[in-house]
Amino acid sequence: MALIPELEKHILKGSPEARGVLTKAANKMSGAQQREFLASLQHGDSEFQMEVAPYMPKGSTIDPSRARFKVPPEGEEFSLRGVTTKDVTDPEELHLGEFGYDIELEPNTVTVFNAVNANPRILAHEFRHLEGTDRNELLNRIQDLMASQNLKDLKANIRGVVEAISEDVSGRRDIQVGKFYSDMHDATFTASEEEIIEDAKRLMQSPLVVGHMDDLYWKTLLWEGRIPAHWKSRVPDIRKKGALGHYFKRKVLGNTDATEMPRDFRKGGRVRLI
Repeated sequence: MALIPELEKHILKGSPEARGVLTKAANKMSGAQQREFLASLQHGDSEFQMEVAPYMPKGSTIDPSRARFKVPPEGEEFSLRGVTTKDVTDPEELHLGEFGYDIELEPNTVTVFNAVNANPRILAHEFRHLEGTDRNELLNRIQDLMASQNLKDLKANIRGVVEAISEDVSGRRDIQVGKFYSDMHDATFTASEEEIIEDAKRLMQSPLVVGHMDDLYWKTLLWEGRIPAHWKSRVPDIRKKGALGHYFKRKVLGNTDATEMPRDFRKGGRVRLI
């Protein structure tokens, strides 16, 4: 039986693989069954959005049809966690072959690799890239940290922020600065919950994190005339619109919100590195 228009439109939003599987299944259904099938797919989309939304800035779209998942053959694992192809149309850029496997990506999608990474935290990180609320990789990872919903998130996101800034501090003469971040990274594997929470507080107060949250990066580019003035307005202030996880708010911020952070956070208190 031919597909009803609403179901066909919904199926066409998915990946080529998904379109083939869903179309084959739907072709065997009656009109009533297709309508029920469409309702189940839409319900799945709603659940997807509800799971990802707590990690996303206010006003995010989160289009489930833009999500793709790549799982390797049994016993193998991809080296990537996720990738976004916003505005990428060049076939060469959409082909990943240098990582030891061949993968074809699609334009304007987010792709998550390995089943373990198909979770709201990583999906939200990639959707911010797609929706343009990332600004840059470090600020996107700071948003990951602020959106932490539990201790597991907090540990992973501390490592993510530290890894993003490690290259920036690795070339500095002040080795103690680099050690400050590397010690924090390593502690996420062995420290107690209380110690990890204290590290998260110190990380949020560190100069590199505060500088990005205070727009120093963009202000510098504006001062130097390297970007048009109107570009800055395209990216929301994460203190006002960034997602704030209940766990992070309660444990790290002491139940304040992102625009009313404790003085050291709000004013960019600098951690003393000794």
